[in-house]
Amino acid sequence: MRNILLALGVLLMLSSCDDYFEPKLTNERTEDQFFANPNYVRGLITYAYRAIPASYNTYGGDFLDNATDNALSNNLTGIMNKMVEIDGYWTAVSNPINNWQSRYDDLKNINKFIEVGLDGTLLYYKSNLERDEAYRQRLKGEAYFLRAFIHFDLLRRYGGVDENGELMGIPLMTASLDINNPDDLSLTRNTYKECVDLIIEDLDIALSANLPEEYRDKDDLGQDIGEDFNTTNLGRPTTVACQALKSRVLLYAASPSFGTSTYTEAAQAASEVLDVIGNTLPNIYNVNNISASFYNNDQNDELIMRRVTGNQNGENGLERSNFPPGVGLIGDGKCNPSQNLVDAFPMANGYPITDAASGYDENNMYQNRDPRFEMTVIYNNQTFKGQTVETFEGGNNMVGAAGVTVENSTRTGYYLRKWMSSKANLVDGNNVNDTHYNALFRKVEIFLNFAEAANEANGPDDTTFGISARNAIAEVRRRAGIDAADPYLASITTKEAMRDLIKNERRIELCFEGHRFFDLRRWNDNLNQTITGVTITNNGDGTFNYTRKDIVTPSYKDYMDYGPLPFNELLKTENITQNQGW
Repeated sequence: MRNILLALGVLLMLSSCDDYFEPKLTNERTEDQFFANPNYVRGLITYAYRAIPASYNTYGGDFLDNATDNALSNNLTGIMNKMVEIDGYWTAVSNPINNWQSRYDDLKNINKFIEVGLDGTLLYYKSNLERDEAYRQRLKGEAYFLRAFIHFDLLRRYGGVDENGELMGIPLMTASLDINNPDDLSLTRNTYKECVDLIIEDLDIALSANLPEEYRDKDDLGQDIGEDFNTTNLGRPTTVACQALKSRVLLYAASPSFGTSTYTEAAQAASEVLDVIGNTLPNIYNVNNISASFYNNDQNDELIMRRVTGNQNGENGLERSNFPPGVGLIGDGKCNPSQNLVDAFPMANGYPITDAASGYDENNMYQNRDPRFEMTVIYNNQTFKGQTVETFEGGNNMVGAAGVTVENSTRTGYYLRKWMSSKANLVDGNNVNDTHYNALFRKVEIFLNFAEAANEANGPDDTTFGISARNAIAEVRRRAGIDAADPYLASITTKEAMRDLIKNERRIELCFEGHRFFDLRRWNDNLNQTITGVTITNNGDGTFNYTRKDIVTPSYKDYMDYGPLPFNELLKTENITQNQGW
């Protein structure tokens, strides 16, 4: 399968503009011969899996959160920093999150697979027709899931109000395009609602196919499952992944920036996932060993669907980019969480730091915080990999120390802990790798999706869907380690106050997973919060002084709730309209 993927990759990379619509064939094989070979046909869908990123830092080596108030990058010339700090950098010509060409290329291959790989004329297992049919149905589920996933990925990047004032989506691609047919080349944008409807329809088709609820090695009777459905297929979609994507799609569609679906529909979709995964989150948050329990354990019970980075030996590229610099760690310190994000973490008693009941002390700002803070941010005087990290002026992990320069030191006073392996080692002669993955869907997202939708539909305490928004957010906070009594949650009585809490819980739970950039836009929230950090001085007696500092105010415009369609696509046809402002 790996060789097929590489072969198809070479064919696609070498293809011309015309070949975008017709797969390039070798001189030795006709089109009929090519599509009569089950390995090549299967390769069409295998190649489309590239649409699922294998890591979170895929934006010039940065996280998408680096383009939000959650963090900055110390790569001053990187695309995320330019997007935030340079007025006019993000345009229809220069778009750091543009993936139009590659995703439509993937859709082309998926549609071709649907046309030639599912009608029963092509046999994958000639000697076992029962297995052949079960396998074909699984592939059908994968194909329709991938088509839904890719259409949605495009929709959240390019959907928006166009220059005619209409809420538009993207051109939907549901069949192979014929380069000789002018109608096929004159693509138009479907409405946002039409896009959502097709995505949901594709997910329903995937759910009706032979996808398993989970991939496992033994059935309920202890018999071997077989290679088509065992754990070697982890990373492929399941029925739960299909339901999770449906939950996400309908939540976006119900949000203020779109409003083509209802929050009731979104709550129902999330509730159907909860019916499968249960109302209790797995206890994976182990402050003392978060790497082994979650960050670097790709088979932990939190994951609904994930894609593993690298090979079976693991890798340490994420650590090389983001470990703090300095002796013993020698990372590039690239992702710098903001003071804004640090302030978003409540105290361990559940109260926000702005509440008088929280017990927060500005002069000891890291004490008694929500345990998730410790697992997300590396802060001054924290122990990491057996070393005390020093982010005070003149400290061992700041400019002036051995191996630390302006280029690899923190801009905010913080380094990134989340997703970092405590096992990985970068020191020459003792290089150690670890497992990394991109969690496409986590169970906690479903709880957050449900809480948001249920609260917006019926308020904090309605139990129409079995549990209430309050119940769901209480479970998120319980698993996080918030004090069991949680008096702050109990004090919330209005939809508006619960909305603010849910947004904050979503921010800290899903940070550095690619959500906040799109969440802020679908909520129509402020994109230009000044990003802040802290300057720390060592008093020499075990205490420190903390001085907050403003670093940069983003230059986003109001119309940037919706992204631009690529300028070169507008040149190809007059049928595609641009979003307002671009």
